[in-house]
Amino acid sequence: MISLRKINGILIIIVALMLAYHALMNTLLFFGLVSYSPVFKVSGRRLFYPLILHIIISAYLYIKERLRRSKNYPKLTKDTTQQLVSGICIIIFAIAHILNYSLGDALDSSQFIYHIIGDNLLFISIAVHLQISIPKLLVSFGFLEGKDDYENVKNNITVVLFIVLIIIFLAQATFYGGFL
Repeated sequence: MISLRKINGILIIIVALMLAYHALMNTLLFFGLVSYSPVFKVSGRRLFYPLILHIIISAYLYIKERLRRSKNYPKLTKDTTQQLVSGICIIIFAIAHILNYSLGDALDSSQFIYHIIGDNLLFISIAVHLQISIPKLLVSFGFLEGKDDYENVKNNITVVLFIVLIIIFLAQATFYGGFL
């Protein structure tokens, strides 16, 4: 039987791929390489159900782990706390993101600052969350077994996420530059 942790890992892969597609399409839009399409909203909406299921399973696993052995692994507890806090931030900023784009026009010069602030806080929260989630996912599936594998992968993921954030910030600067 497949464990709940592995099911959650599969959900993480699904959410990460869907999120990457949504982010890529929006980044291409911001750089002016594609035109706006309803695909942007649809790709964002499709994230909802697997993300909600991931949140529920993660909360259950977090509570179960806290009750069982909260102080045995201080480094793991720190990483899990980082995941929890960044996960809560993602929920808050995702709601703000959805409301910003549902209620306001991204092209309205009087509202663009809300999009930039809200979106960047969401992007940073996601990056902080993935910095821990991806290495833990690799551990769950048995890809990281060596003593320093987890930390090495975590460091490499941090570099990749930092580069991705820079690209997204540059895309936003290109897109919203006309409003400044």
